[in-house]
Amino acid sequence: MRILLVRHGQTDLNAQKRLQGSSEIPLNARGRQQARETHELVKSLGLIPTKLITSPLGRAIETGCIVAGIDISDYQENEITKDNKPDDVVIEPDLIEMSFGIYEQKNMEQENPEFLVECFDKPETYNPPEGGESYDEVIARAGRVIEKIRSAIKTGQFNDDDIVMLVSHGALSHAIFETIKKTPRSQYWDVDFNNCAIAELFISEDGTKDNYQFISDGFEKNW
Repeated sequence: MRILLVRHGQTDLNAQKRLQGSSEIPLNARGRQQARETHELVKSLGLIPTKLITSPLGRAIETGCIVAGIDISDYQENEITKDNKPDDVVIEPDLIEMSFGIYEQKNMEQENPEFLVECFDKPETYNPPEGGESYDEVIARAGRVIEKIRSAIKTGQFNDDDIVMLVSHGALSHAIFETIKKTPRSQYWDVDFNNCAIAELFISEDGTKDNYQFISDGFEKNW
């Protein structure tokens, strides 16, 4: 079996450099095109998923459906949500993006540039805004995702020929990388994971050989 992690496609807030966090923000036209191109990539690599597990946010669900080749033609644009989705999609609440509380949907270069330094350049000392999550909380969620996958492997819930695709977000994906590699918090953002980037996760039964590698760098770098 193989386990793939994909970041959702572009949204308007990505392009506008606004924090979106756990807000329900849909894909834009560019994000849908990125997802379609990523579908063609995974098809060419023989990696069309047999199981699709996504964040509860619509932008991740729609990205996953497009990449997996699931027919969503009956849905109106921006209509897909965790409560209105194809039956093939499994929702994993812990895959939701890091919450930025009162700063969500704001352009922090205009609102509070120092926050960007504190959050992204100094994650080891970051204090979240009101209503926001700490890095420790996001790491804990990432750890639960990995352990759920590990448990599913151990208990035979996946077949040997399964391709399991997880669709998530920027900060949560980096939390998965830190958890797997056990890297220092200061290195949290040292690798890029752009919109529709793909990483293959290697989850061992005892946790001693966990690893990951990038399959695709995705598209233009966005927030």
